[in-house]
Order: sequence, then structure tokens, then C-alpha cells
Amino acid sequence: MKKRILCYGDSNTWGYMPNTGQRFPEEVRWTGVLAKALGEEYRVLENGMNGRTTVWDDPFAEYRNGWKGLGYAINSVRPMDLMIVMLGSNDLNYTDAYGYYKGMALLAGRIMNGTACYPGTEPVFREQPRLLLVSPIHLSAQVKERRPEIHLADKYEESLKLAGYTKLLAEEIGADWMDGAEFARAEEKDCLHMDAENHKKLGLAIAEKVKAIWG
Repeated sequence: MKKRILCYGDSNTWGYMPNTGQRFPEEVRWTGVLAKALGEEYRVLENGMNGRTTVWDDPFAEYRNGWKGLGYAINSVRPMDLMIVMLGSNDLNYTDAYGYYKGMALLAGRIMNGTACYPGTEPVFREQPRLLLVSPIHLSAQVKERRPEIHLADKYEESLKLAGYTKLLAEEIGADWMDGAEFARAEEKDCLHMDAENHKKLGLAIAEKVKAIWG
């Protein structure tokens, strides 16, 4: 039986192509790289959305709230064996790194206790809940000078703090964790999104982490 993995994230999971707004092909996105690296024993399911936050509302696009979309995402693919969540950069449009931590705590808590949060459904996980929290890549250090028009222009330093809070939360709730910024970075001009090479680096790194989770 194939192990089923749900990847829940924002534009870097959707596959936003830097400087164009187009979408990378399936095999280029880190989720596609992950699927290929893991092989036929795994089924990787994508759920990426541009602008998605942990719990924060975009007043012009409420569907970007990851908390509000979570129930549909996990119940539409259940049962699964592992959920990978990589969110946080978009939270900095509305809050600071600590606010991200509080939002991710709500989101992760619901994932780890999915059946109780969605009464009347079958178990979300086939066995025990397994959650891998991936802290996002950093905003580029040049984001303020290269992208002054965006709300995140002043948030480079804050983006560096996301990894520490992600690790702290993972330890608190018994989830797995890795720092995506150790393996990938934003494209030079775009300052927010990965290019194809960095999708590959991140996908391969996550594949190694997933294999380690199952020993």
C-alpha cells in the first residue's frame, strides 16, 4: 500500500515561477521532485495556494486563510500517512514571527488532532498522526531595494526568525521539523520565490527527511 503524503503550502508549493507569475510544470515543483525521489511506494498530493497564510485573513481573498481551508484539504484526501506543511512568509504581511508561531500552533494542533476536530469523519491518518513542519525559505536580503512595492519589503529580518519558531513548535507538539532555508533560497530578482534549481534542492532534501521519518 502506498504511503500518502499531503503537501500544504503557499506559492512556493503551488510552484510560482519567479518574475512571471506562471506555474512551474509538475516535475519541476518541489512536490514533483519529492514524488520522483521517493518512488512508487509513495503518493504525493499537492495543495499549494498563492498567498496562503496559517490563520490570517486577506480582506480581498479570504480563501487564502490556511485555517479555513484546512478541513477541506485534509478530508478530501484522507486517509493519509504524513502531512507536510510549509507556510509562514505570507503571515508576515499581517503579523510578526511570533504571530506566525501562534497561527501555526493552531493549524498544527488541528492537524495532529484531526479526527476530533472533524466529528463524523473517518480518521485523517491511517496510523498515528505524522506532521512535518518545514520552515519557509528566507525573503531575500535585497527585498527592500528590489521589491519596495510589496508589503514584505521590510520583513527580511523577521523572516529569519521563522525557523526558530517552527522548530520550537515541532518540539512542543511532537512533530518533525526541517529548515527549508538550509537547502533553498529565493530567486535573486523576485526575492520571494524559488527558481527551478532551488525547487529541486528543496524537494530532494525533503525526500531525505521523509525517508528518515520512516527509518
